[in-house]
Amino acid sequence: MQTINLIQGSTEWHAHRRSHFNASDAPAMMGVSPYKTRAQLIKEYATGLTEEVDAQTQRIYDKGHRFEELARVAIAEPLIGEDLFPCVGVDGKFSASFDGLTMLNDVDFEHKTLNAKIEAYKTADDIDIIYRIQMEQQIMVSGAEKCLFVASKWTDDDELIDKRDFWYKPDFELRQRIVDGWAQFEKDLAEYTPEAVEVQAVGTAPDTLPALNIQVTGMVTASNIDQFKSHALSVIGAMSKDLQTDQDFADAEKAVK
Repeated sequence: MQTINLIQGSTEWHAHRRSHFNASDAPAMMGVSPYKTRAQLIKEYATGLTEEVDAQTQRIYDKGHRFEELARVAIAEPLIGEDLFPCVGVDGKFSASFDGLTMLNDVDFEHKTLNAKIEAYKTADDIDIIYRIQMEQQIMVSGAEKCLFVASKWTDDDELIDKRDFWYKPDFELRQRIVDGWAQFEKDLAEYTPEAVEVQAVGTAPDTLPALNIQVTGMVTASNIDQFKSHALSVIGAMSKDLQTDQDFADAEKAVK
């Protein structure tokens, strides 16, 4: 594995991700992510456009990063017995952003915010497929022997509320599915065609009719109705009645209004 000197979340980090197949994108690539469809992922890779992160989502991300840092020092390092280093690594076109790796890259650490679903896990076999896919690609990239999966939740004062931790071991059948999945993804990406944008016809009206002016004081004292009638008949007579295209119909609709 080659280690890339990038800060996760930086502009350079995002640029790197657009040119590699990333472990965190693997669940969407495999069609199992509840957060993003495979079609959305292909479009992001093809166009480089991603949805803007709103303030609420950013607060969730920030809390998750804080929990991760706390868990790395207070939970993961004591369990592993070694220091862990967050980093980004690549192996060919495959990439992974690690919450922590040992100095020899033999043990990987992956953290998630504890939720009700994870609280129900009894063994490593219960870990959701979206997390197993991500960890499997991380192990594939790093060459690690195993991954420590930790989910934790903390108070605002950085006191541990609860945690779950499991050892994930390599699953070579799943790994092959990931490799095959990225190969197909690469083919589909090469054949991606942007969605055609439908251009709506905008009608153009004929000459604007003059304002109708009538003054009444018990009787009509002034009026331009004769001129209005003459002009209106001229405009109506000039309207095309041979409607063939969308533009013709749009023009006619606007003229009638």
